[in-house]
Amino acid sequence: MIKLLKKIISKMTKTPKSYDFNESNPLGGNGERVDIVNGLKINYEKLDLYQKNHFKRYEFASKVINDNDVCGDFACGTGYGSIMMAKKASKVFGIDINSEVISQITERYKSVKNVSFSDKNLLTLDYSNFFDTIVSFETIEHFKEEDIIKLLQLFSTALKSNGKLIFSTPYLQVECENAKKLGFHLTFDIDENKIKSWLTPFGFEIEQILYQNYDDHIITENLDKKEFIICVARKK
Repeated sequence: MIKLLKKIISKMTKTPKSYDFNESNPLGGNGERVDIVNGLKINYEKLDLYQKNHFKRYEFASKVINDNDVCGDFACGTGYGSIMMAKKASKVFGIDINSEVISQITERYKSVKNVSFSDKNLLTLDYSNFFDTIVSFETIEHFKEEDIIKLLQLFSTALKSNGKLIFSTPYLQVECENAKKLGFHLTFDIDENKIKSWLTPFGFEIEQILYQNYDDHIITENLDKKEFIICVARKK
């Protein structure tokens, strides 16, 4: 009996195992991508906090896009967000730089006929006047600032007139070695003013600035604790 009690107490007081992106997200790439395996039918309550945050962003985008839009999901990661948007869009083009991930999600979602996936470096995009909406979540911070400017120019060229760009990025993230090492981030301290200065030269007009955090995952205009900024901009 005493041995049993000790065993129970030991389990209760044991230090929790650190979060393992590759265990929770089979295509996670050590934290670079969030995966939700059952992308066709998602049970939100069973998601972990990282998955919930990402899911909410795509849920938000799905409400912003118009019926029958042609959408680009740039840095689509494991593709479940592309599948979510495909329920409303006429066609979704998911692009990610990792060819192995693209190969696996192409097979995973082969039954969804209005989504196509391809592996490509976003800085080599060559679309022109093609998309009604471009979505790119947790992407720009992975580029140096000069490449962010180039990327936004490519997004502008790829969008039709009056098209929308929806993207998110960490809000005022402090530069540190841990973020560089674990988050693969190259640009920091991103805020509303910096985003506006990047978008304006390429004919974008900001329509909404929203925020999100890991506490409740909602996307809203007013949050005391801001961990992510979500921008909706229209190409004039």
